[in-house]
Amino acid sequence: MIYYCIAAIAPLLGWAGYEWMKGNYKLAGKKEAKIKWIILLLSILPMFLMFVLRHKSVGSDTPGYVLGFEKGILKYSFYELLTKYDGDNEIGYMLYVKLISLVTDNYTVFFLINAIIIFGAMLHFSIVYTKNPFLFFYLFITMGTYSFISTGLRQSLAIAICLLAVDFVRDKKLISFLFMVCLAYFFHKSALIFLLIYPLSLIKKYNWIGFIYIFLAVIFIVGFSAFHTAFIQLLGYDGYDIEETGNAYLVVLWIVLLAGYSFYILGGAKKEKLEQIIMAHFAALTVVFWLLRLISRTAERISFYFICGLYAYFSHAGLYNKDKLSTLIKWLLILGSFVLLVYRYTNVEYLFFWQ
Repeated sequence: MIYYCIAAIAPLLGWAGYEWMKGNYKLAGKKEAKIKWIILLLSILPMFLMFVLRHKSVGSDTPGYVLGFEKGILKYSFYELLTKYDGDNEIGYMLYVKLISLVTDNYTVFFLINAIIIFGAMLHFSIVYTKNPFLFFYLFITMGTYSFISTGLRQSLAIAICLLAVDFVRDKKLISFLFMVCLAYFFHKSALIFLLIYPLSLIKKYNWIGFIYIFLAVIFIVGFSAFHTAFIQLLGYDGYDIEETGNAYLVVLWIVLLAGYSFYILGGAKKEKLEQIIMAHFAALTVVFWLLRLISRTAERISFYFICGLYAYFSHAGLYNKDKLSTLIKWLLILGSFVLLVYRYTNVEYLFFWQ
C-alpha cells in the first residue's frame, strides 16, 4: 500500500512546490509553463513507474494480457490476424500487440509502451482541460481510476484515444471525432458509449444540463435493467451479469459530492470557456453511470470514459475560493479521496517485476 500512497501524495507535493515557486520567483509566461510542466512530470513519475515496473501478476486481468503478448500473438501473422483471427480481443488491439512483439518480447517494455500512450493522453487532457493538472492526477489515483488503468489494458487504450478525441468535440470537428471513436472501438467495443459526448456538448446552459441528465438517469436506469444483456454484448462486456454490490455506495457518494461541489462553484461562474462546459457534461455523465453502478458493475467500466472529465472539472473548481465554507469543503473532499485510497489498497500487495 505504501507505494500507492507515495504515488498519490506526489502530485499534491508537486502542486505545493509549483505554487511556492510561482509566488517566490514571480514566474510568468513561458517560464512558468515550463516549470509547471517539469514539476508535473516529476509529480506523476511515481505512478508512471508503478505502472511500468510492476510484476505481471499485479492487476486481475494483467496475467492474461501478458500471456497474450508473450505467446498468444505469436501464433498469427498480420495476414492471419486480419483474415482468420476469431478470438475475443478486438482486431485493433491484436494488431497493436503484434507490432510491439516485433520489437520486444519483454513484458516490462510492453508496459512501458502502453504507459507512454496512456499517460501521454492523460497529460494532454489534464493540461488542456484544467489549470490544475496536479489535483487531476491526485484524483486519478485516489479515486481508483489508476487501478483500472493498470489492469483493463484494451479499454485503457481506448479511453486514451477517446480523451484525445475531446479536442475535436471542442473544435466541433465531427468527422475527426467519429474517426477517433472508431479507432478506439477497434481496441474495445465499449468506446461506442463515447459517442454520447458530442451531441450532449452542444448543450451549454447549466439549467438545461441539469434537466437533461435527470432525464438520462431515469432512461438509463430503466433501460439498463431491461436490456442489460443486449447492452453488454454491444459494448463488449459479455460475461458480466447484473451485480448489485454494496461496496459501491461510498464511492458513489464521493463522486456525487465532487460533482456537486464543482457545479456549485462553476455553475454560476460567468464566461466559462467551452472546455469547462464539456467537462461539466463529463462530470454529469460520470454521476449517471455511477448511479447505474448500484445496479450493475458493468456501469463502472463504462464510467471510466468520462470520469477523467470529473477530475478535470473539480480541479478547475478548486482554483476558486468562493468563501471559507466552500474552501473547507474542497479540502475535506481532497482529504477524503486519500482516505478512500487507503481503504481500497489496505490489503493490496504491489510487486516489482524482479520480485
